[in-house]
Amino acid sequence: MLEGGADIRYVQEMLGHTKLETTAIYTQVSITKLKEVYNATHPTARLEPPKASGRADGAADVDAAELLADLEEEATDEAQSSFDRGTGPE
Repeated sequence: MLEGGADIRYVQEMLGHTKLETTAIYTQVSITKLKEVYNATHPTARLEPPKASGRADGAADVDAAELLADLEEEATDEAQSSFDRGTGPE
């Protein structure tokens, strides 16, 4: 029903659930349908895709080690910053 366009609240009422969370347990929407809805409604779906990197799989030419080093540096900076403010771990 959801893939056919029914509102989840309607499905909730039909199933007699008081909480939407209960209905969500029993509902599964296909990834294809989610992609269709996203592409039709989300503002960023209308943005131009990133330029190709020249790789066959279309992935960006980014070194994993470089990314990990950047994340570690960022975490260290945040920890030092919170320590300087006195809001670090106790």
